[in-house]
Amino acid sequence: MIKKKASMADFESLLNAQLATYRSGFNPGDRVRGTVTNITGAYVILDVSAKREGLVPTSDMTLADGTLRCTIGDAVDVIFAGMQDGAFLFAGSIASKPPVDRTLADAYAQQMPIEGLVEKEINGGYEVKAAGRRAFCPFSQISLFRQEGAEYIGQKFLFLVSEYGEDERGENVILSRRALLEKEREAQRQELVDDLSVGMVATGVVTRMVEFGVFVDLGGVEGLIPLKEIAWSRDVKPEDVVKVGDRVDVQIKDIDWERDRISLSLRGAQGDPWDDAVAAFPQGATFVGKITKLERFGAFAQLVPGVEGLIPISKLGGGRRIMSAREVVSEGQEILLKVESVDLEKRRFSLSPVDERVKALTPGELAEGVRAEGIVESVQAFGVFVRLSEEKTGLLHISETDTPKGGNPAAKLEKQFPPASKIEVVVKSVEGDRIALTLPAKWEARGSGEGEGDDLSAWLADSKGAPPSGFGSLGDVFSKINL
Repeated sequence: MIKKKASMADFESLLNAQLATYRSGFNPGDRVRGTVTNITGAYVILDVSAKREGLVPTSDMTLADGTLRCTIGDAVDVIFAGMQDGAFLFAGSIASKPPVDRTLADAYAQQMPIEGLVEKEINGGYEVKAAGRRAFCPFSQISLFRQEGAEYIGQKFLFLVSEYGEDERGENVILSRRALLEKEREAQRQELVDDLSVGMVATGVVTRMVEFGVFVDLGGVEGLIPLKEIAWSRDVKPEDVVKVGDRVDVQIKDIDWERDRISLSLRGAQGDPWDDAVAAFPQGATFVGKITKLERFGAFAQLVPGVEGLIPISKLGGGRRIMSAREVVSEGQEILLKVESVDLEKRRFSLSPVDERVKALTPGELAEGVRAEGIVESVQAFGVFVRLSEEKTGLLHISETDTPKGGNPAAKLEKQFPPASKIEVVVKSVEGDRIALTLPAKWEARGSGEGEGDDLSAWLADSKGAPPSGFGSLGDVFSKINL
């Protein structure tokens, strides 16, 4: 049983290796050597080392005396003409001559490709020299699609003879390159039906650029890249990314063979930039980002093309309140940013601006009595938050300032300590992540004992009413003693 499985696996491996060497298709006019495997009344059947068998009309393989010029097992040279009922259709070459040497009449009768040189442009089309004769190719038949600025003069192409005869003006030969290209596309299309699947990445050539997207030839059928699938970044124009003739990798988003519609994605073939952004910008990382969009609630900045983060409006004012992000930033501006948080589930980055001055702060170890220089981060009614380093922020309580009582305390504090201004402080105490601050003058006064009487008087006033103006007489003292 094990040997049988092994032999089946070997057979499958051998078969797959053989299929990998098979051709998937041919171009009209290709000369191919095949082996005769069978002969029916209408066709000679060939093995052409492809995924489908080849058919040659029996008439093409018949000599002048009516006998076949091949038998089963013979190797014959044939020319690919197109597809017929899922099989490759070939024409037998006459005397092994290439298509360019065949007469126009023969090429017309058997609808075989013939080479022609586009010599000049004339009224309604091009004058083409084929098989030593003058022929005409209309503008509409020179290519599948009309391309602005396309140059054909002086180039050689394969054509099909669509009309052949004579009229009062003489010999009338009309060629069509488009008909040949359509046959080629149909042959390739049959292969694509089997090979293309949703989700895979394929390679194609950009053929047209229109208002709603970009058309790409996948080698037998065209697909459309909608504008939203051009790039991960916002507001990118197709012409900024690709141009006609470019070879591009695209992801197959949807296939409708009945209507010959294939939806493609250029950005999908490039991978999801979110994964790169998460790896490159963890929480706490700093980077220079470009402002891409302004909203009433903040501003968006780009981390990598296709991935943006939000800077909340509360983070943009440098501690002061602003009504619009436009007051401090503009679209296209580059600023230093910090990743505050990453929400993997919602695919969101939260950002905040980084003040270069904050990066320069080096307070050392923060302990009681340490003097430090900080930057006013925000002002509240109860005090001032002071940034001491990139990681540490302390609170200068309103009681540690000389702010007059009454009115709007936040407004008074903001006037005394403007947001984003530098300030010198002293660490009053450190309790875990809480750092209490005071002003140098207050700290020195506390250290020298100055102001303690004032504090005591204030405490007495709050608890017993107005303080006494002096010690009084000895009698006053004793009068309050009960004997």
